[in-house]
Amino acid sequence: MEVIRRLANEYMQNLDRRGDDWVSLTSTVYHDGSVNDSTRDKVVMTLYNITRENIISSYSSAKAGADAYAIVQPPIYIDLHLVFMANFAAHNYSDGLSAISRIISFFQQNPWFTQANAPELPIEIDKITFEMSSLDPVEVNYVMGMLGTKYLPSVFYKLRMLPFASTAMRARTYPVAGGGISEEPDAGASL
Repeated sequence: MEVIRRLANEYMQNLDRRGDDWVSLTSTVYHDGSVNDSTRDKVVMTLYNITRENIISSYSSAKAGADAYAIVQPPIYIDLHLVFMANFAAHNYSDGLSAISRIISFFQQNPWFTQANAPELPIEIDKITFEMSSLDPVEVNYVMGMLGTKYLPSVFYKLRMLPFASTAMRARTYPVAGGGISEEPDAGASL
């Protein structure tokens, strides 16, 4: 998420240079209920939910080694639900609306990220996508309440297809005559 924050911030700085960051990855309110003053006059990027992506995969659990194949658990893909809130008040309110407009423009121009357009992404991430989410006013109210803040002009996105994969081996398999794979548990593997 920090990579995406930096890219969004660079985009915002290219449009309107300022001395500090436009986009901050944090919350507007601390857990004790006090206001996070460092977020004033910024776009606040906050994670508000994590869900599992339900996709059909053609994942092969057998990974080739020197003389055997390692059986590893297939990865799970998760979706991160993000909100970008314009935390601009009083005479700066219109600046906040402009900032949210720029965030929408950024993700419209960059609906996905790969190593090509975001080289700082971890190597195990082939591609992540951003989809704008449409929440109705009641859902927005719930999210804002859950975050401990009053309504702020905001836009919601789903960051899709973030892989979580363990490299821990479940079992070891050996090639058999005829090109097939014969699986047997590895005594050293934790099940």
